[in-house]
Order: sequence, then C-alpha cells, then structure tokens
Amino acid sequence: MRSSRLLEMVLLLQAKNPRPARELATALEVSERTVFRDVDALSAAGVPIYATRGVRGGICLVEGYRRAISELDEDEIRALYVDGNDPLADLGFGAPLKRAREKLAAGLSERQRHVAEKARARIRIDQRRWGQDEVPTAILSVVRRGVWDDRRLEIAYRDRTGKRTSRRIDPLGLVSKSGIWYVIARSGAEYRSFRADRIVSAELLGERFERPANFDLDAYWSQSTQQYAATIAYFPVTVRVASASLDEITAYWRTASVEPDGDDFSLVRFDFPSRSAAVHQLIAWCDLATVVEPPDVVDDVLGLARTAIARYQPLAPALS
Repeated sequence: MRSSRLLEMVLLLQAKNPRPARELATALEVSERTVFRDVDALSAAGVPIYATRGVRGGICLVEGYRRAISELDEDEIRALYVDGNDPLADLGFGAPLKRAREKLAAGLSERQRHVAEKARARIRIDQRRWGQDEVPTAILSVVRRGVWDDRRLEIAYRDRTGKRTSRRIDPLGLVSKSGIWYVIARSGAEYRSFRADRIVSAELLGERFERPANFDLDAYWSQSTQQYAATIAYFPVTVRVASASLDEITAYWRTASVEPDGDDFSLVRFDFPSRSAAVHQLIAWCDLATVVEPPDVVDDVLGLARTAIARYQPLAPALS
C-alpha cells in the first residue's frame, strides 16, 4: 500500500539523510520516478522533505524532524524486539506487528539494528502453560471486532460446570492472563469477565452500544482480580519429594516455597485452591511425594485410595 511505502521512506531517511533517489527506489522496490512522486506527496502532506541535485544530493528530510526513532536507547529497542508467543497474535495482529517491526527496523541505525537482532535471538517469551488448550483465535477475532467497533455480540457460553447459556453482551475489552483470554463485557446491568475458551460461538450483531464513559479497563481488571484473590482460601500442603521429581510436581500448582532436605530431597509447600484438590493431586503423586503437613490430610488420601481399590478391584479379573 502507498501509505506504508511513504512511512517507510520517512523511516529510511531518518536512518540516513540524505539518500540518493536510486537507493530509495531499490529499498522500496519502485522506480525513481515513483520516488519523486512520493516525495511530492509527502511534501504536500506537510512532511519537510525535498530533493537536491549534485554529487552529494538526493532526497533530504529536514534535520530534527521526528528524531525519536534514532534516539531510542538499547533497553527501549530490546523491549520492542524481544521475540515470543505474543498475545497480539491471538487477536490476529501477528502479521501487522511483524510488518510494523520491519518498518521500524528500516529507520534504525546499524548499531540499533544489531541490538534488535540480539534481543530477538537471546530472549523468547512463551506465556502458555503446559497442556493448555489452543487459543480460540476465531472467537477472539470476532470479539475483537465487537470491542473495537462497539458492536453487540450474541454468544453461546459454557460455564465451569458445563452448563451452556445464550447471552447478549456489550464487549468492552480483552485481557490476557497467563495465556488465558478474558472478555470484559456488560451483560444486562452487570459487568462480567468471560473466559474466551468457554465461548462456544460468537456472532457479531448489527446493533451498536454506547460505551460507558467512565469505564476504565485497567481499573476494572485490577479490582476484579483483587476481589477474586480475596475469595480464595488456599489449603497449604508440604510434601517431601526426590530432587529428580521436583520439576514434574512443580510444573502446574501454586508453589509457596521449596527448601532442600538433605542431598537428594526437597520440602515443597503448595497452596492448593481446596482440600479436595489437594487430596486428589496427592493421590496422583503417590509414587513421587510424601505428605509432611498437615498430617490429617493423609487420612483423606487413604480414604480416597480405599474407595478406588473398592471400586476397581472387583473389575480387575474382567479387565485382565
């Protein structure tokens, strides 16, 4: 698109000024005649750009025009170019983000480009948890359009119990937390947070809604997460585990502390969301970890183990 080419020309001139028209034509993959037409278009739009003749002539940008790019320091460049599993890609912005970085790179100096490449090669961010379901990109694409254009959505939603309902919502924002997307919306008179991976279907309706003038997405999410955290009564459990199994048992659950206990063992404290969740997980870890505290939870583990034996032992001959 021509608008993208005009922006890229300005970025190229910020990196090296002036530049011969032939050099710009090669970089932009157009003819020199097109370069001069673009110079006229930029000049007409108010960009202080002009052409000069002579051995040292070329296309010039007035010194000092938007020099912010050339003044980016190394940490600012690293922040822009660290690679990874970017949440923007979930919303369909992966390709535009890549193009934006490429255009920005055209305006960087040689030293700055080296810093950008180094950041991309040495740091990668992956926010997905192990075993996490695929991100519902098709649903998110529809929701994003609703958020952007203030358009109402009709969604089919499955709650944590599996119950499915149909709702009309006013989508106000999107939040990504630990690889899970949430749709912040007004449903009736209430503000709600819907997990995007529980939205079975989403239809963009023709009707628009008026966005609340006083709604602040950041403030809402901060308050909402604080309220949710206050409702969680964690059930602490300490287990003794062999060092070889430490990575396996700390991969998912909330770990409060890890302390060495001899050469080959560690004491690990977990904050489980409930006693029941702790008991079921401890059964799964029966060959990896031994309960240290609280001692009474061992009775629950044994009770659940006896229930499993009573249920499945009569079936063993038939299954063998």
